[in-house]
Amino acid sequence: MVLVERETHLAQLSDLLENCLHGAGSVAVLRGPVAVGKTELLHTFAERVAGVRVRFLGATASPTERHLPFGLLSQILHGTDAGYTQRAETVIGGGVLADGAVGPEALEGVSRIFLDMSADEPLLIGVDDVCHADADSLQCLLFLARRLRRSRIMLILGDQDRSGSRQADLRTELSRHPYCTQIRLAPLTCDGVAALLAHDLDAHVAHSLAAGAFAVTGGNPLLVRALAEDWEASTRSARTEPPTGLVVGDRFAERVVSCLHRLEPDALAVARAVAVVGETHRTEFIARLAEVGTIEARALVELLDESGLLHRGRYRHRAAQEAVLRDFEAPGRIAWHRRAAAMLHAEGGRSTSIAHQLIAAGETREPWAPAVLRESAASATASGQVDFALDCLELAHSLASDEQQRAVSRAVLAEAEWRVEPARAVRHLGPLTDAVRHGLLTGRQSLAVLEYLLWHGRVDEASTTLDRLAATATGPEAAELGAVRACLELCYPARHRRAGTGAPASAPVDPRVSASLVGTVLTAVRGDVAVSGDHLWQGLRTDEPLSRISLGLLALARPERLATVAPWCLPMLADAAGHDGPDWQGLFTAARADAALLQGDLRAAGEFASAALDESSRAHWGVLAGAPLACLLTTAAETGRLEDAAAYVNMPVPAALLETPFGLRYLRARGQYHLAVGRPYAALSDFRTCGRLLRDWQADGPRQVPWRIDAAQALVHLDRRDEARTLLEEQLDGLPADDLRALGQALRHLAATLEPHERPPLLTDAAEASQAAGDRVEFAHILADLGSAYAATGDSRRARPALRRAWRAAQECHAERLAQSLQPGLTRTTSAGAASRGPRLGGDRAADLSAAERRVGALAAQGRSNRQIAQRLCITVSTVEQHLTQVYRKLQVRNRTDLPVFLETPENTSGAEPLLAQAIPDSAPYSP
Repeated sequence: MVLVERETHLAQLSDLLENCLHGAGSVAVLRGPVAVGKTELLHTFAERVAGVRVRFLGATASPTERHLPFGLLSQILHGTDAGYTQRAETVIGGGVLADGAVGPEALEGVSRIFLDMSADEPLLIGVDDVCHADADSLQCLLFLARRLRRSRIMLILGDQDRSGSRQADLRTELSRHPYCTQIRLAPLTCDGVAALLAHDLDAHVAHSLAAGAFAVTGGNPLLVRALAEDWEASTRSARTEPPTGLVVGDRFAERVVSCLHRLEPDALAVARAVAVVGETHRTEFIARLAEVGTIEARALVELLDESGLLHRGRYRHRAAQEAVLRDFEAPGRIAWHRRAAAMLHAEGGRSTSIAHQLIAAGETREPWAPAVLRESAASATASGQVDFALDCLELAHSLASDEQQRAVSRAVLAEAEWRVEPARAVRHLGPLTDAVRHGLLTGRQSLAVLEYLLWHGRVDEASTTLDRLAATATGPEAAELGAVRACLELCYPARHRRAGTGAPASAPVDPRVSASLVGTVLTAVRGDVAVSGDHLWQGLRTDEPLSRISLGLLALARPERLATVAPWCLPMLADAAGHDGPDWQGLFTAARADAALLQGDLRAAGEFASAALDESSRAHWGVLAGAPLACLLTTAAETGRLEDAAAYVNMPVPAALLETPFGLRYLRARGQYHLAVGRPYAALSDFRTCGRLLRDWQADGPRQVPWRIDAAQALVHLDRRDEARTLLEEQLDGLPADDLRALGQALRHLAATLEPHERPPLLTDAAEASQAAGDRVEFAHILADLGSAYAATGDSRRARPALRRAWRAAQECHAERLAQSLQPGLTRTTSAGAASRGPRLGGDRAADLSAAERRVGALAAQGRSNRQIAQRLCITVSTVEQHLTQVYRKLQVRNRTDLPVFLETPENTSGAEPLLAQAIPDSAPYSP
């Protein structure tokens, strides 16, 4: 047995026993809260002295044996000789009165038995939990206590600190005797908790867990030992590293229940009432719920505080509260929760507190319950407690009494679930659509149903329901329906036209509808004109549903549109996502992925897109899944992660995806993946499908998806250059002057249809356009093509710097597949100029360069003249020449065209001129 912080108490008991051995009997009462260590102290002391100096007779009282006559006395006598046992039975049998009470003769006879035994050898009688003793045994013990002053008997009684005890006469009687010693045990200190944990755990672990264990247990030794067992069990089951913090598990819960059942019935009732309420509450309320007196309840709460179970009237840990609730029988627990809810409602308690009780009960017949639950759901939603709000609405829906109430409650529940997890709203779509059809839902709830249908690709139902509502709508409701119709046209243009809904494409958008983000976007898409951030900012209403903001933003399939609106829409989208629930963060993250892709940061784009699908599964996304999947495919193909890209291609997508602009983005990205893995025919099929869809939608305009550029790229791979050139010329003919991104792409692929010596002028123009558009990935590809064109014509002087710049640009935007493909080209151009001048360079030789030589060498490797290097580094031209001489000698090369690419590190080239100026050599002569 383990005792901590009990040395003083053991010393007191040892002194009393020493006196007892000399004929001075005594009574020691061990008092303290439940499970504070009284039993451990009694048995530890008995083990140390029993059989050596005294004879130990022990017993433990139990609530289950409280009504068993002489049950405790029978335990004490169990370890004595048979003669004493028979004598006790005779005395008791003849001394019980007719009314069942114990007569004086019986009490005197039982006492004489113990006194006679002590004449042979000293007795140590230990009774644990004497508060649960049966009345007959207790009278015998009190009678003996009054007669052991001149005996060799030491009586140790373990008793709980309690108020209003049924055994109050025991304390009153014993307190009168001067030979009765009260020994009070307090819970352990934090240092004591650490020492107790150290008996079972490593000393370092025990020290690290001590503060947390003290906070959870209040120093209760039984609960502290349980935490040590939980930690050890968790360590044994851990497959990796052991837990770093406190583990509150099954052993802890078991010990909590053990503590409960050692309490008096009233204390147990109060402990259960506190668990049911679950929060700090007035003592009067706890007393009424537990059906005890207020004064008694206050004292029992203090007792539970001292025991370590409670702290200021609340359970110290959620696991303790849950263990107490699980200890109930289910019908009893439900009845307590229902009674608590009714009491709270009667006294005007908070709606959320009442709702917690109703949800815990799971059922009620109270007519006021649905209204309270809906009020609590609204309050919980406003404070971000979405799961609790859903629980309230779920129960309110189950309690609805008629069709109208059920429809409304289902609509409210679906809206709350939609904010958290759009896929969960699918289960309500059928009943909600029927409710709209039968006029049970009106206003915002009907509009929400339409948005759910559009999100999940159920377009026919949405169109039919929209037409039915539009036939009778007027005023603001008609404007809102117009905004939903704009969403339908944006996301499902083919269905919109086939169904004949709405205005023709050439008709102006209703002014009431245009005062929204989707209306502004629809105006831009219909007119095939550029969309500005100012227009979208004006159209972005703060009260517009997040689903419409999402559809409007991500429906801008062209990159330059998104590049224009992202700085305006992302902050508001982030704020809306934060208020609408955690799963909507995935939508915001997907928009960030697209923005990063447009900025040429492939690594960040891939990370954001992957996080978006992790945060919200594909089922939650509906047809919008095409946006993050397209981004993932593009980044995986460009960064060379082709196995990951294959996994993305094999992901199932909604059937309605290819009827949306998100499907076009997905098809384009999938086609690029096919090109990356050498499947030009599959790529060409995807790109032409984009064109066919756009023609079907009557949306094949100059500002829509540039599928012709993609198809031309696939045709070049198939060596069908004339067809590719025709498509590219069609694209360029209708291309707006401000669409520099598409211009750069078209010119690059048009150059690929020409002979190598004809390509540089077009590629130079393409590089200027892509750089102006901020298309860093495309710019790297253009530089690579430019370097290859120079190399194919034997112009190594121009090829080398262009390929270097292409490699560096690819590295900066993490286009690893392009960067790796450039390494052989760099090697070939170096070999052509240096084959007759010695072996190729090794990276170890660069280590011989000083910092100044490395800076000069890096700028020379970029194609800078000596004068440009001198101006850049603020040194003289003569110093540049001296450094270059040392660089050539150490690296064993003759001139700058042979300098290795590894000299071009980011720290050497920071603050460099725009990449285009670095990549395309000017007419300045090269210095030797």
